[in-house]
Amino acid sequence: MEQLNVQLSRLTRSLRRARTVELPEDNETAVYTLMPMVMADQHRSVSELLLNSKFDVNYAFGRVKRSLLHIAANCGSVECLLLLLKRGANPNYQDISGCTPLHLAARNGQKKCMGKLLEFNADVNICNNEGLTAIHWLAVNGRTELLHDLVQHVSNVDVEDAMGQTALHVACQNGHKTTVLCLLDSGADINRPNVSGATPLYFACSHGQRDTALILLSRGAKYLPDNNGVTPMDLCVQGGYGETCEILIQHHSRLFQTLIQMTQNEDMKESMLRQVLEHVSQQSDSHYLRILTSLAEVATTNGHKLLSLSSSFDAQMKSLLRIVRIFCHVFRLGPSSLNNGNDMGYNGNKTPRSQVFKMCARQMEVETIQKDECSWTGSAVFDVSH
Repeated sequence: MEQLNVQLSRLTRSLRRARTVELPEDNETAVYTLMPMVMADQHRSVSELLLNSKFDVNYAFGRVKRSLLHIAANCGSVECLLLLLKRGANPNYQDISGCTPLHLAARNGQKKCMGKLLEFNADVNICNNEGLTAIHWLAVNGRTELLHDLVQHVSNVDVEDAMGQTALHVACQNGHKTTVLCLLDSGADINRPNVSGATPLYFACSHGQRDTALILLSRGAKYLPDNNGVTPMDLCVQGGYGETCEILIQHHSRLFQTLIQMTQNEDMKESMLRQVLEHVSQQSDSHYLRILTSLAEVATTNGHKLLSLSSSFDAQMKSLLRIVRIFCHVFRLGPSSLNNGNDMGYNGNKTPRSQVFKMCARQMEVETIQKDECSWTGSAVFDVSH
């Protein structure tokens, strides 16, 4: 009986150790045998299968023609990646889209894989078919720690993709503050335009990235339009990005009047203008008063234009009413309190509404305009009881 148990034990151990020790001879079949093991980083199994095999470790397969090294880098299978590199896998092999294993490791933040690829002389300056390099992938995802290590190996931190965009462009667009600082400290061109003339500041404003816009302006970024004349302020207003508009105005005071004049631009959505002016007006009592006074002045100017025989009545009236609506919206930001009788705004403005109205009204001349049985009285328009 004891002898039988020993034989059964030996048989069990033998069965547990049993495995296929040879890969199929053709690369296409062999690669699909190895791929799931590589994805799971089963490096011992992969090593045993490759030991007596003639498999080409650089064999490209699938629709995008990637090697097993691409798979390992993409999945973070660092042990399999190292094994493949030691067996001669090419760290700079590009798939059908031009991506190298380093591109995939950078895109997915695979730090250990990136380190091993660099040890085996992976080229950080290779671009894919869209002109993207490893630093573009790190910048777009805000992987500052990895970028800091990689940028030391980069020959040109301002390398452009097919649209002329640098890593700084995409980092600003996505609001990655530390990444932007890393790139600027590494010598990135703060005012470099892409093919359409858009600078990093333009990109930051296009997505309302207040913090990256502030960093750029603090570092001396220029306020420049694109090739079509669209400015960073235009983008902020179009998107309703009040905080970013405020940052632009703080660094370029002339943009306050630009913002006010936009109220007459029919291409700008009124809802976005209200949103931006609402935010700016809440920053201080002086902002609140200045916006109302400026809007009142614009309304007065438009009222005078209605008196001109050469003016287009319908267009001028439409513009005037638009400005009046915006004025009333901002004015109502500080409603009277029914509880305590304070005539103050909820946003902390210290000037009573009645006083605000008087200050604005003094800027206006009361005009009575009659045309085609339509009339408008300047003082009536700004009577908040209407």
